[in-house]
Amino acid sequence: MTLTEAAFWTKRLAIVVGIAGVILIIIILVLTSVAKDPLPSEYLTANNACTDTSEEFLENILEIPSLEVNSDSENIFELQTDTGKVNSLSSLEIINVHKYKIKEQQLDNQLKAKEIASALGFDADKIYRKGTTDYIWTSSTNSRSLDINATTLNFVMTTSSSYIRDVAKISDLPDKDEAISYAKNTIRRLGILGSDYNYNDSGNINTFLIDINPDGTFSEAASLAEAELIKVDFQKTRPMISVKETTDNSAAIIRALTDNLGDPEEEEIIVNDERITVYNYSTIVTYTNPSSSNISVYIGPEDENTDVLSYVYKIDFTYWPLETESCGTYELVSPTYALEKVQAGEGSLVYLNDKNGDEIVDYEPRSVTKYIIYDIDIVYYEPTTTQPVYLQPIYVISGEAVFKDESRGEFHIFYPAINYDIVQDKTETTDDTTTDDTSGTNLLNL
Repeated sequence: MTLTEAAFWTKRLAIVVGIAGVILIIIILVLTSVAKDPLPSEYLTANNACTDTSEEFLENILEIPSLEVNSDSENIFELQTDTGKVNSLSSLEIINVHKYKIKEQQLDNQLKAKEIASALGFDADKIYRKGTTDYIWTSSTNSRSLDINATTLNFVMTTSSSYIRDVAKISDLPDKDEAISYAKNTIRRLGILGSDYNYNDSGNINTFLIDINPDGTFSEAASLAEAELIKVDFQKTRPMISVKETTDNSAAIIRALTDNLGDPEEEEIIVNDERITVYNYSTIVTYTNPSSSNISVYIGPEDENTDVLSYVYKIDFTYWPLETESCGTYELVSPTYALEKVQAGEGSLVYLNDKNGDEIVDYEPRSVTKYIIYDIDIVYYEPTTTQPVYLQPIYVISGEAVFKDESRGEFHIFYPAINYDIVQDKTETTDDTTTDDTSGTNLLNL
């Protein structure tokens, strides 16, 4: 090869190497930009905005009651998730906290209670006051009674068990689909639920077949033919994270969240007189008994003695309304940390039952030798008996329990998900798209 030829090929090689270098740099830049978390820095830090000070928020640390197990039980855990690791929720670091509307006794509460009583078929004027706490109605025609809390307007309607059994002897129980339809119509007739309950979505509804025992207590029936009632539970959902389409880089944020949390639910809200889309990544709300609900309607055979809601025999109605939007965002403990705390005995055992066991009868302590963990999820927790201040997230650690007799069942253990150790005072943020005064608190801009 001559010097001229060598020089020619050297230049060509330099050009090729240069082009390859440029391509390599472009590839690195592309990969770096793809791998980079699309969330802007201001959305990676919790605003702790539900209260002005951390002390105020920490007055509401979740305290979840736990079921007792027999003294010979063992606190042994075995992790058997699909991946063998606790990583499915590791990308979720902050979350919405929602504030309840505090229910206070209003001057017109007695009038509202009468409207509820009338809607349920009672003579509204035949009211009995139990001190200052309750309004009570009874009906001898169909052995029903109604007790409405004078402050919260939460209520319980019941029917004598012997009366239900007598009706069941001469009338047929509707099927599950019919029971759900009757229960929906009952809730719709009352007209006192907010948007928390999408009772038109059957995916948010659970049913249980009920057998009435000789002593009047309830247990779960094995089949529709053996049942005398169908319990219909309405479930609530709330957004963990909400993204407004006006948020900077919203498309990339939505892609990232969808990859980790699944498809969002879309809704439209009015912001500064402009209609915008909000993408909600939601989870369910669970209760002290995760197999139940705060709103249950018991449907039975048609009662010819009842003119109004003739298929409805019992209603448990506890409703704590929430503000329209999240009051703030808070940092989470990791699922790994929650699991460590549960293994140390600091979780709340809220459900323990045989596989396909009776979901209705009262819990009785068992002797457990081991808990095998299959799932770790994040949901919101709502107490049943007392008015809460904030709707907060929890981790649900669930799987299979091994009992002393070598039989197996199912368990759920709750652990608070907020990292209470690092809650700060409220962080002031600026947002050009805050909602107007009629929409409650500001929407989380994650």
